[in-house]
Amino acid sequence: MPESLKFAFKGNRNYVQGTSLFNALVHAAGQRGLTEGMINVSFKRMIHSPVCVLEQRSPTTDDPVAAKISGKDGESFGLCINESSETEVADRQEFDEPEVCRGAVLGEKSIVQENPHHQDRIELLVSLCKKVHQECIDDSKKWVFSRYDGQFPIPAPDKVELRITKQVGTRLTCSDVLVNGEKIGDMYFS
Repeated sequence: MPESLKFAFKGNRNYVQGTSLFNALVHAAGQRGLTEGMINVSFKRMIHSPVCVLEQRSPTTDDPVAAKISGKDGESFGLCINESSETEVADRQEFDEPEVCRGAVLGEKSIVQENPHHQDRIELLVSLCKKVHQECIDDSKKWVFSRYDGQFPIPAPDKVELRITKQVGTRLTCSDVLVNGEKIGDMYFS
């Protein structure tokens, strides 16, 4: 049965940030009994309505957000998020991305932050990954979070590192996501 979701727009964005969608999918997985495991989520198109519908089913090519969630015992299911036919004016939430990245150290195609101070773990990872893209690849392009394939929940970090490992020009990248020195997944930006 479809579930209605409502999201706030962060900062000056006019779309639902991928981190909000990711957190909604992890929450939905927990409601279905999977509190830890692996998530492979793709963001194919931006969602411009704060009101969305979440469904548990196999994704189609038309779904802007599609995830496969799997547990350690082999249980798996698909979750999809689409814009609702109903809409309303979005609530706004402050979001200071430079503050999230404060204290991070850039490498050639990597970024590290010791003792992260931002509490939302996926926001932390995505903000750091975006910063390394803007600083090390192309600051004129609007880089967006397009996929995460890895562990959930994201472990409590004492140290976070993202390393760009694959790059197709300025169209697509894949980065290793390391938390406390261990790789927990891959993050894609386009």
